[in-house]
Amino acid sequence: MTLGIVGLGKMGSALAQGLSGKYQIVGYEKSEAVAKDLRPSLVKKIRIAASLEELLELAGPVILAVKPAQIPQVVSAIGDHRLIVSIAAGVSVKTIDSARKENGPTIRAMPNTPLVIKRGITAFTGNKYCTGDDIQMAREIFENVGEAIYLEQEKLLHAVTGLSGSGPAYVYLFLQNLEDAGVLLGLTRADSRKLALQTVLGSAELARQSQVAPQELAHDVTSPGGTTAVALKSLHRHGFPNAVMEAVTAATRRSVELASEAHGGAQTND
Repeated sequence: MTLGIVGLGKMGSALAQGLSGKYQIVGYEKSEAVAKDLRPSLVKKIRIAASLEELLELAGPVILAVKPAQIPQVVSAIGDHRLIVSIAAGVSVKTIDSARKENGPTIRAMPNTPLVIKRGITAFTGNKYCTGDDIQMAREIFENVGEAIYLEQEKLLHAVTGLSGSGPAYVYLFLQNLEDAGVLLGLTRADSRKLALQTVLGSAELARQSQVAPQELAHDVTSPGGTTAVALKSLHRHGFPNAVMEAVTAATRRSVELASEAHGGAQTND
């Protein structure tokens, strides 16, 4: 099967790279500057179309990795009922479907940036024209660059944006603070960074493999009256749990606002 990817920026290129081992990929990038800077290793693995029309002739399902404002124009050029998969933030299924010339299966997805190393997580949903095969196709696409979950309700993609879409930035901030704390207490920058990175990486992997609630894992590390106990008490006293929940909530709220602004303030199905 040949997949088309429209837009070869950071996310589009990462998808092309990750999927090239399983599918034949044909990509198209409108920006000459972006196209010129594509990595040679990627160009060798995929076919670069000279135009959107050429891509549509060569590909079956099409992945849209363009900017949200470009979605209607690109979709309107697709004059058939092929599967369309969009990773454009804030662009609803309704908006995509209204730009289609023919009814067909539409998938809207929210991946996050770790997909560039095949460790991403993508949540996706589909319109009423999606069959079980279409859903499975989307799942296979995103599982080639990480993990994927299907959501019945499109509006939940806002929460996904707040949690996992913006989530890498929260992790990076936490990493930076851990590193800075180590330096403040006398460790070298290099040693502190290595300790922070491996602690977060190892803890996340342990949580994934053990499949128990995070609080249980925290309990295993915490001895009564010990160092971890006083550290956790300090985090709670300074509002760490509430700050995390407020951050996710604020990002989710902003996602809703951006979607509304993209639709001229009108109510959407998000």
